Amino acid sequence: MAEFERPFQSAELVRDGKVATAAAHLAETRAGEPVRMRVGTSFISYEQAELNLRNEVPDWDFKAVRERSRKAWARELATVDIKGASKEQKSTFYTALYRSLQFPRMFHEPDASGKRRHYSPFANGKILDGPLYTDNGLWDTYRAAFPFFVLYYPHHGSDILEGWLNAYREGGRLPNWPSPGNRPCMIGSHSDSIFADAWVKGLRTFDLKDAYAATRKNAMENDEWGWAGRDHLNEYHEKGYIPSDVRKEAATSCTLEYAYDDFCVSRLAKAAGQEDDYKVFIGRARNYRNVWDAETGFMRGKLANGKWMEPFDPLAWGGAFVEGNAWQWLWSVQHDPYGLMELLGGREVMARKLDELLSMPSTSVVGTYGRMIHEMHEVEFSRMGQYAHVNEPNHHVLYFYNHVRQPWKTQHAVRRVMDELYNIDGMVGDEDTGQMSAWYVFNAAGFYPFCPGSPNYLIGSPLFEETTIQMAKDKKFTVRARNNGPKNRYIQSAKLNGKLFTKTWISHETLVAGGILEFEMGPEPNKEWGSGEGDAPPDEFP
Repeated sequence: MAEFERPFQSAELVRDGKVATAAAHLAETRAGEPVRMRVGTSFISYEQAELNLRNEVPDWDFKAVRERSRKAWARELATVDIKGASKEQKSTFYTALYRSLQFPRMFHEPDASGKRRHYSPFANGKILDGPLYTDNGLWDTYRAAFPFFVLYYPHHGSDILEGWLNAYREGGRLPNWPSPGNRPCMIGSHSDSIFADAWVKGLRTFDLKDAYAATRKNAMENDEWGWAGRDHLNEYHEKGYIPSDVRKEAATSCTLEYAYDDFCVSRLAKAAGQEDDYKVFIGRARNYRNVWDAETGFMRGKLANGKWMEPFDPLAWGGAFVEGNAWQWLWSVQHDPYGLMELLGGREVMARKLDELLSMPSTSVVGTYGRMIHEMHEVEFSRMGQYAHVNEPNHHVLYFYNHVRQPWKTQHAVRRVMDELYNIDGMVGDEDTGQMSAWYVFNAAGFYPFCPGSPNYLIGSPLFEETTIQMAKDKKFTVRARNNGPKNRYIQSAKLNGKLFTKTWISHETLVAGGILEFEMGPEPNKEWGSGEGDAPPDEFP
């Protein structure tokens, strides 16, 4: 509903039973005089829209409304305090923090008593109790945007998870891409990831029984309508991969992401005490090996008869891969990095492969897309080899250097991405409902959730002299980088709560307990720091 501060003198919409030019005349106005209007909306009812209007815009004081909004955002953004940033860096950082908080959107509305209700697109439009959220691409946001809520805003994260479980209770499926109901878009069932990530990091406000039942259904049952869950599960269960002559597009990308999702479901199975299920899912988490071709050194499209899909060009986009090529999708094994290292031929081979990824020409081969899609243009514009920061599947890749004990290369690369691809003029690539910004928020602080579903973060290179995160229960965690600057991007030494620290990873438990992580930075790599056998991230794959 809409309400004007002046009454209508006359209004006309219909003449002789026909729609006429819409016109409304307000009383007692002068030429050039502003007239204010306030609007209330609702998916529930006209009456609810009016209630929302009264709650959200209770008066005609525009400055007061703007000030209330400013204060609300100031409270949210105060969760993170940075020091030593340039004016442009500060604007870029808080813009990213603001964007990370914009999605998903609340789809519930308070009634007159304050009780939350929602129109349910999952239950044929019924009006039901409790929270519900919408407008989110989980294929993108499971990577950093949801881990962002778990660490930075656990109260929001907890409520969002309850909203997703309401979607499952009402419609029988967890959403993949709610907008506002289920929408068939992209691949995988990454709600598996967000529930596993929350659980292993101690955010356990949701019903584990429901969450496990919902994620198990994702992994075991095709969705009859094709709107949620995973497709081609019969082939995946039978062969351990999805044949590229059965699923004509993105079959290998699906296999890789299903294997990761199965790893996440195995985490929840273990937590729920379902040991037999755990063994099944952790076994399927190894299915990425079924699309590995040792001869070419890449993941490839595989046919139902077990033969490789031909022809094969690792630079060609499409075919067995979605929005990328074999160079970019090779690394989608974040749940078993040491297993991938073994396939590649060891630590040194993986390091050389990463070096090649970042240094080779950025040109694109259009492949089955038949044309240059925007992601191809953006990779070429970025000039970072075939590393595709502009699209989410590569967002963890730079941290593989920590696993090969060359963390100085992670430090160099993440700072380059922050310096060159993020600024006050915008960013290269899609925002994708907060994922691109959440990547920046994490990396500016100096660490990143390499594998959601793991309780650990990997160390990068902090952007500012000091970043303080307000944790729950009045705890604070501060990352301090002495002698930091645009050229001083390399970690020389580190201390955690005053004690020497050489690991290239840090646990969620350590962060939320509060403390200080201090780095000494310099212009040249210290190849001794973080390169010891015990310094690399732990192997969490059984």
